[in-house]
Amino acid sequence: MIDWYIGGATKYKKLVVNNRDLSQLVGTVTWSGDSKQVARKLTFTVASRASDRFLPKVPIREGDQVVFSYKDKSAPERVLFGGPVLDIDKAASGNSITYTALDLLFYINGSDISHVFDDTPEAITAWVCSHLGVPFGSAAPTGVRVYMPCLGKRAYEAIMAAYTAASRQNGKKYMPMMRDVNKVCVIEKGVLCGAVLEGGYNLTEASYKTSLQNMVNRVVITNKEGTEVGAVEDADARKKYGTIQRIYQQQDGKNDATEAKALLQAIEQSGAVTAMSDVRAISGYGIIVQEPVTGLYGKFYIESDTHTFSDGKDEMQLTLAFSNMMDEKEIDKETKA
Repeated sequence: MIDWYIGGATKYKKLVVNNRDLSQLVGTVTWSGDSKQVARKLTFTVASRASDRFLPKVPIREGDQVVFSYKDKSAPERVLFGGPVLDIDKAASGNSITYTALDLLFYINGSDISHVFDDTPEAITAWVCSHLGVPFGSAAPTGVRVYMPCLGKRAYEAIMAAYTAASRQNGKKYMPMMRDVNKVCVIEKGVLCGAVLEGGYNLTEASYKTSLQNMVNRVVITNKEGTEVGAVEDADARKKYGTIQRIYQQQDGKNDATEAKALLQAIEQSGAVTAMSDVRAISGYGIIVQEPVTGLYGKFYIESDTHTFSDGKDEMQLTLAFSNMMDEKEIDKETKA
């Protein structure tokens, strides 16, 4: 079982299902997220042995609500996760049952909408939440008005398409996430989370990778008939690595140069770290890393995170990006009447 209560009230984790505290029956808990996964996920195991009459029986069913909380040192208790159980995995020979829950962005990602929007991304997000009956918290302000037909489009894609359009005007990156347990919010992606990882202190492993496989260093702009009318490029990258080209066809209501530049892709640099868990370090935020051996030194962007709580040991694995990226979605190619 997890050592859920460590050092009195200075550090603890608590898992509640349908208002019942199951902390003393839970084995490993994994809390994870990804900038393109949409909903954060919580996986946990509960001991279950039919032959042990002293072991409490825990009836957990699909749809039951899970709340996972964490407290460290003098900081107030934080609710890290809230959402329904979606998967239950049990084997006849096993001594535990594994449950998987997702937060309420699961409903945003799994639902379709049909609506023609002509508003800001923040207003579109609020409308989507209201329409689907999911509580709305806040959405990063852009002030950019977007015309967007969404006929049978996933609600998550509608939100991200609107924010992608704004991003191409203001250069900022955005990502939705749940806050205060059950409120949908959209944050400006890449803000520092407050955690610092240092080799020899709280950082136990680090790696670094570069790749040219997805590079695009020249984009040709054509009109609707396919005639070339312009181009944008990364001249230094072309000279150093050769030309890898894409075509962008002009679209009504869009800025050719802005859209073409969005297709340019530089050399990909990524890193991965394993460290003592810090619950502030989650996908969507930036983090400071100081590990001179691999060259991971400075500010990086968390693209995915997995926090594992087991046997009193709290550990996290982070995938890091060198540049701030977002899950871009395109607006349907429709024109305003």
